[in-house]
Amino acid sequence: MKRAAAFAGAAFALAGCGSDSGSAVAHVGDTAITKGQLQQAVDHFKDEAAAEGRPFPKSGTDAYRTVERQALGLLVYRSELLQSADKLGIPVDEQEVQTRLQASGEEAAEAGAFARETVRAQIAYEHIYERVTAGSTPAGREAAMRKWLEQMKRAYARRVSYEAEFAPAS
Repeated sequence: MKRAAAFAGAAFALAGCGSDSGSAVAHVGDTAITKGQLQQAVDHFKDEAAAEGRPFPKSGTDAYRTVERQALGLLVYRSELLQSADKLGIPVDEQEVQTRLQASGEEAAEAGAFARETVRAQIAYEHIYERVTAGSTPAGREAAMRKWLEQMKRAYARRVSYEAEFAPAS
């Protein structure tokens, strides 16, 4: 639960952009992340900010571009997690996603693509955590998962590419 809450908390701080929904803004291996997906992320976080009475940066501002890049980082991370889970032989099936959405009080049929993919990535992380930390002592679980995540990021470093205007700031 703590891991899922941390993941959701990290995701909540982010946002994104978009126009031509089919144009790729980044690739993780053979998987494209589109402007449309990035726009869904922005719309989600903009709605969350409005619901909480928080300001949201205006499109075209430096602050907006910052949140946009952070959201894209989240989408890349999700893709890395899902691809890694699949490679480990632990894909997340649609029934798990529907069950989790219903347990959270959200109707599976009404959940937007962003919410569904958030849940899918959370479940993938949990399955990976169980696999990676199996046999670890309670004290060693965090270190084992941290080490695995670092290895995952190194493995994907050469497999992630961005369109020029969407590249992370260095």
